[in-house]
Amino acid sequence: MDVVLSHETALEAMRLPGAWRWIESVTRPSAAVPASLPRVKLLRELMGRDPVLQRLSTPLDLLVGGGRARTRNSLAHAHLESGELPQGSLIRITSDVLCVSPEHLAVQMASQLTHLELVCLLSELMGTYAINPSAEDGMTQRDRPLMTPESLRSHLSCLGSRRGTGAVARALADACVESGSPRETKLSMRLALKPALGGNNLYVLSMNEPFEVRRIHDSMRACVRKPDILVGLRPGARDGESRRFVAVEYHGRRHDSPERLAEDAVRTNELKAIGIGEYVIRREQYREPGYVDGIADAIRRELGQPVRRLTSAESARRRERSSQLYEELECIDGIHWNGRERERARLARGRESSDGWYEEVPLEAYGLE
Repeated sequence: MDVVLSHETALEAMRLPGAWRWIESVTRPSAAVPASLPRVKLLRELMGRDPVLQRLSTPLDLLVGGGRARTRNSLAHAHLESGELPQGSLIRITSDVLCVSPEHLAVQMASQLTHLELVCLLSELMGTYAINPSAEDGMTQRDRPLMTPESLRSHLSCLGSRRGTGAVARALADACVESGSPRETKLSMRLALKPALGGNNLYVLSMNEPFEVRRIHDSMRACVRKPDILVGLRPGARDGESRRFVAVEYHGRRHDSPERLAEDAVRTNELKAIGIGEYVIRREQYREPGYVDGIADAIRRELGQPVRRLTSAESARRRERSSQLYEELECIDGIHWNGRERERARLARGRESSDGWYEEVPLEAYGLE
């Protein structure tokens, strides 16, 4: 009997080392969803011999297709899939175990996540890192993303108006692509999200995209650099302006060694030599919302965008929104999805309107149209 991993168990499986290999290399079957949970004895036997199930936490989240199926037992919780699944929604990872695809996982999780949590989840699935609390940096690196914006849009199109698709489409507009770490993701969000959400509305062109530069110390030979975040002007900029770029780098503990400091200086100079300025935000500065906002204003000026002076009331609202965004992102660890509980607590305290963090700081306050 097959079992189908779903929800948080599927995410846990996707975070295993090498998961991208079975997501990418195996043909996705048109497999039927089991009608019910397997009995505890059968599931225990399966867990004893299956190499993937042995590495997953219990109770397992499993997908079932029968409306009258048992909802749980001591080893598993059932999640009902009431409609037909499009081709590619399931991936076989062992002879007895299937898993929902990354694209379908996003839709499954949407109903239990806040917008910001869903943006973080999509950014991980489209990034080159996997959350791993036991690792030194709280993550492990992937060789490549598990899905792309194109594959996600295609899956959403196949699902039509199914529950969760609208939330995923909205989150995709704010999600990061090719991010290399949770901190890169959250820094990019603070730079790019709308002011109503505490962000700075900058336009992130790419993350970790290769750029050919010239080695300054090696007869100007070509090499490749990958800025963490590349900011530019939005589509439709006037001729001559669309080539303006600014790089933003996040420096955590790994950048403290003398060798890494020297490498970082070389990278900065090589980017500067091809006309790309660079701003560096260290982990200490990352914790200061006002500093990150100041960097965003400096980037806006460098790109030739207007920066209007704020009134004292506008400045206070901006600082409050920015601090709220920073604090909320710090709470999102990719393991405990409890953002909705925090939202309810804020509402109970009377600190937020029923619409969340929306539209107290107008776009005009940022010198934007």
